[in-house]
Amino acid sequence: MPFGLGLTLGAGEDCFAACAVGAVLALLLRGGGVRAVGLICAVGAAVVARWLWPRRFLPAALAGGGALLVSAACFSPYLGLSGLWQSGADALLAGAIGWALRHSPPEKQGAGRLVLAAGVVCALGSIWLGPLSLGVVVCALVELVLCCRGRGAEALAGAAVCGAALCAADGQLAFAAAGLGCGTAAALLAPGDKLLCLAAYGGGCLTGALCVQPPGSAFAYLGAVGVSAGLFGLTPRRLLLRDVSLRHDPTEHAGRPQLSAAATRLGAVAESLSSLAETVNQVYDTLPHRCESFRWVIDNTHDTLCANCGRKEECWNKEYAVTLDGMQALKPILEEKEHVEVQDLPGQLARCIHPAALSGTVTRSFALYRSRQEARIHAEAMRSALTEQYGAVAQALSVLSDQIGTPGSPEPYKSGRVAAFFSSLGMPPLECAVTLDNLGRTRAAVTLPRARFSQAELSALAQEVGRICRRGLETPQKLTCKGITTLIFTERPLLRAVFGAAGTAARGDVSGDAVQQFCSPGAAQMILCDGMGTGRPAAVDGNLAAELTGRLLKAGFTAELAARLVNVALALKSEDESGATLDLISVDLYTGTARLFKAGAAPGFIVHGGKARAVGEPSLPVGVAGAVNGQSRVVHLAAGDLAVLVSDGLLVDGSGWVLKQLELAGASGDSPDKIARELVDTARARAENTGRPDDITAAVLRLEVY
Repeated sequence: MPFGLGLTLGAGEDCFAACAVGAVLALLLRGGGVRAVGLICAVGAAVVARWLWPRRFLPAALAGGGALLVSAACFSPYLGLSGLWQSGADALLAGAIGWALRHSPPEKQGAGRLVLAAGVVCALGSIWLGPLSLGVVVCALVELVLCCRGRGAEALAGAAVCGAALCAADGQLAFAAAGLGCGTAAALLAPGDKLLCLAAYGGGCLTGALCVQPPGSAFAYLGAVGVSAGLFGLTPRRLLLRDVSLRHDPTEHAGRPQLSAAATRLGAVAESLSSLAETVNQVYDTLPHRCESFRWVIDNTHDTLCANCGRKEECWNKEYAVTLDGMQALKPILEEKEHVEVQDLPGQLARCIHPAALSGTVTRSFALYRSRQEARIHAEAMRSALTEQYGAVAQALSVLSDQIGTPGSPEPYKSGRVAAFFSSLGMPPLECAVTLDNLGRTRAAVTLPRARFSQAELSALAQEVGRICRRGLETPQKLTCKGITTLIFTERPLLRAVFGAAGTAARGDVSGDAVQQFCSPGAAQMILCDGMGTGRPAAVDGNLAAELTGRLLKAGFTAELAARLVNVALALKSEDESGATLDLISVDLYTGTARLFKAGAAPGFIVHGGKARAVGEPSLPVGVAGAVNGQSRVVHLAAGDLAVLVSDGLLVDGSGWVLKQLELAGASGDSPDKIARELVDTARARAENTGRPDDITAAVLRLEVY
């Protein structure tokens, strides 16, 4: 039977070898002649393939199935044509079992757990205790418990799969499989009541037994069901009447409810901050806005001066249109001179009996109008910055909530071994979790009381934890906060990043361009910010934008969220206009997927497969508008490819020469530092010829095989 080969193909990386040993021992103990020899060869081939190509299913399946078919062909004189067909069926079944276990691990509810249960039942079905089949006893007991708990889907699925496993173990148990199915269907009519559930199950099993031919075979089957009913009756009632809404044992994955609760609370905080920003904007939009037009100056002049004048009726009623035209004629004068003299009064207002008071009142009203207008603009800028900041933080918390809510598939065995290792060093961990993400990558997080580690010690820890987890791990990321140190170990990526950068200032030795290049866990980050203008003011904006963006990326923010927060910081930095371009590329070192984000930046360049191309379109820098007008793009890179970010000063003579020079540099295998320096030197020479000097910077990233 192919369960041994199937478990070898589908079990986890930490236990497939043990499954293979158990399968070989079972085949040796059970016997089976040349078929057993073929299965042993297939198990051995699958183990070798899994060692050579870890975490890959297809090579192991082809090796195991191929070895089984080759062995069957070699022993064809003994097996005959039917034996060859049976070996082919075994290979297909083993591949299906392994595939199901890979895509649905047994520790999670699903097809993998059913496959594992089928293997156990198949093994027990061949064990007879006198006239009783141990497999029938166990199946009946498990089905009774599931039916009493009201878990109908699990009970019916288990009855079908376990029935098929009993048939595979012994063809004489086919009637037992049918009877167990009938009993399960009947018992589901009385969930939660122990006696009624037992009576209904017994009635269904008896119905199945009446169909048995010859009838004498039914006595052994009914005896097995009777033993199961007795064990079921002895099971404590508190274990049978648990809440039917519980899909898992409360003690199973004890940390997961806490993670879920933390994720829910973070999500609630994110929604609150987001709704707060929306509420502030809505309230602002609905409030009446005063002092928004010059008409307020006219109204204030009327209320302050003209309302107490004896000629009010004549000026503001009989000759209202003429008076209003005269007041409107003062607007260009006030906007130009910010005050009105008596000689500046237009002809429409020549009849005023208080010309000096009128000019003074209009001047004061206009000054108040301008001050209130400036205050309103400032308040609106502060409100926009505040709500933008709330929105960005809310979105970041929402992303963090999603990450905490899906921590990955836990590996308790490895977690225990890693915790024991740190305890042996005299540092018992407060928490220790080893998990696998959706792509099968290992991640270990160890939380300790605050401790200091040198770089050499961190490297040694990575080697030892990697040996325990049977993975190559990177030097861990160390996070320290409030007396607690957390070490985050990530699996060594397939690629590594090599950085290079060069730059020159337009005048003097201060450049407005700033570059950040670093690797976060599993990703290479490269940032280039160009402050508006040249010299020290531009350098302040460029370095501030690059430094803030780098810190936010290291903290786990996405490029879009980092850009929004940097936009707020630059907008509120000072009363003077501040702005900087933001050019960012983040490369996943496991897959080579590169995400580019540009806000006002010059086009970047990608060299893939020896061909260079420009990437990016015009947009606004950060810090000059209330919202970020950035562009995101995804490209795929491989080992040997280049990613180049440049400031606009390098492209003063166009981008055609840059494409040619990058293709030549990529073909010759120049280092990133050399490529960046040659680009800057060439651009400087071209800029001197055109007479348009500017800050020039180039940042280069090359991907290499780790």
